[in-house]
Amino acid sequence: MKQFNDKCPFCGGQLSHDGEESVGTWREGYEGDDEALIHYMRCRTCGRDFEVFDPTKEERETDYKEYWNDTK
Repeated sequence: MKQFNDKCPFCGGQLSHDGEESVGTWREGYEGDDEALIHYMRCRTCGRDFEVFDPTKEERETDYKEYWNDTK
């Protein structure tokens, strides 16, 4: 399990990474985007679950291209 410095927005507890999978074609805007992932997060204090989606392919190539080009 990956550990993050991110804190829960509700209680301030530590978030843990509970896995990830391809967003695939099941969500609007991600059709044909095999690289986008959904990350499952859980607060270790209050138990809340979070789903964090990568930006769409179009967003990665335009709005956030500096970050995504650096991570390849």
